[in-house]
Amino acid sequence: ASETTPYPTDNVANAKQLLAEAGYPEGRGLPPIVLDVTANTVRRQIGEFFQKCMAQIGIKVKVVPNIFPELSKKVHQKQTVMHLMGWSSDYPDAENFLNGLYKSDQRVVGMGANFSDAEYNALYERATVMQPSPARTALYTQLNRIAAEKLPAIYIVHKKHPVLYHGWVKNYRWSDCHYGNEQYMDIDLEAKRTLKAKF
Repeated sequence: ASETTPYPTDNVANAKQLLAEAGYPEGRGLPPIVLDVTANTVRRQIGEFFQKCMAQIGIKVKVVPNIFPELSKKVHQKQTVMHLMGWSSDYPDAENFLNGLYKSDQRVVGMGANFSDAEYNALYERATVMQPSPARTALYTQLNRIAAEKLPAIYIVHKKHPVLYHGWVKNYRWSDCHYGNEQYMDIDLEAKRTLKAKF
């Protein structure tokens, strides 16, 4: 069963109202927010897209490009106001995404969310010692709701990954999980020999 997000669309009018309630009507009085990104075209474009989105409600965003080691250093030393980082899973379990927020104010690894919430941390500690089960899935759902409400990170984009591979490679599928996928792959040796004979 899937769950519908309570935040399905952007709401510029509501965002403007909340900004005014915070004391910054139309963004007046709010200094520019610095968004640190890595110095590559895609990350810069994502930063510029975020900049345009925030401009709709009057928030100015300054996009600052960094080489990756410099951005990583800034993030780990908590020297960013906002930063753009990527994350993908190491293994196929929701926990791999949820752990990026667990006591992340105390850890050097991860996304640099600098988030620590007592309720989130307690639920996470309960969930990670459980075997796969509906009860664990229910805890994962609660953790996801807390992250959506407290918003320590804004999840903005899922990139497409175009991949080329030989026709004689069998069972290949792109996956965001980085490790262990090769065990499912195989090679059609006859197809490989036939193809090589043509050249």
